[in-house]
Amino acid sequence: MNNTITVACVTNDGYAPYLSTAIYSIITNSNSNKHYDLFVFFSSLSKDNIDLLSTLQTENVTIHFENFDNFTKEYDSLFYTWAHYTKESYYRLFLPKYFEEIGIDKFIYLDVDLVVNCDIGELLNEVDSSYSVYGALNYSTAEDAEYIQSLGLSYLNYINAGVMVVDSKQFNQRHYLNKAIEIIRQRRKFIYIDQDILNLVCSGDIGLVSPSWNMQWNNLDCPEKFMPEVRDAVMQITQPRIVHYTIDKPWNCMLNHYGEFYHKYAAMNPVYKFFTK
Repeated sequence: MNNTITVACVTNDGYAPYLSTAIYSIITNSNSNKHYDLFVFFSSLSKDNIDLLSTLQTENVTIHFENFDNFTKEYDSLFYTWAHYTKESYYRLFLPKYFEEIGIDKFIYLDVDLVVNCDIGELLNEVDSSYSVYGALNYSTAEDAEYIQSLGLSYLNYINAGVMVVDSKQFNQRHYLNKAIEIIRQRRKFIYIDQDILNLVCSGDIGLVSPSWNMQWNNLDCPEKFMPEVRDAVMQITQPRIVHYTIDKPWNCMLNHYGEFYHKYAAMNPVYKFFTK
């Protein structure tokens, strides 16, 4: 289908309720003239949760479920995990290989702790084939900038990997997965795990999109913490296209008024109540 938008998410049972709200926000803002293939990758997702998520499908949104364990299991022993970073965090590094194998050259990757406030397909209007990966700048603080510099990178080119457009073919032609695995073998411990690795292997091959496509809500109530260039860009956003609930989550606390977006979609989401019984 020529007018098909491919979207990928990674989840587990613990994040299934929040994924359902992310999916619902995508569906609510979808364009009826487009078709959306939404792929949900997991290592542990119960049949009950799959059945619940499946009920969200519409005429123009199809949801596919893929157990990714077999795709990555030979590398499981290499995956360093800590805090809320699990082995599923590494899946996005393997997604370009999966999608090229099934004939999909470009896809949108979304974390599940976010909501989409517009047609997600519009993100593709901001990219071309100049880079293998597109994303929005990470909302870096001085502490983040220092850490990013320790990796040999600049915070001015370091993206948050929670929202990306990836060219599968170019990503694979440039052997980024092999390079990522080699980095994991050499240095297992990173603070931001796969995000650090992706920025390292794709350095120089990452294009930037508007920060409104990944409004990272942590510290938005105290923007003076951001590096000056980040703060200037963030302060210009009036209508966030995507609100990404980094670090703290709106289902646990309300850091600022952007949590209202999540609760609006959760209240309308017809399956959310079944997850939270």
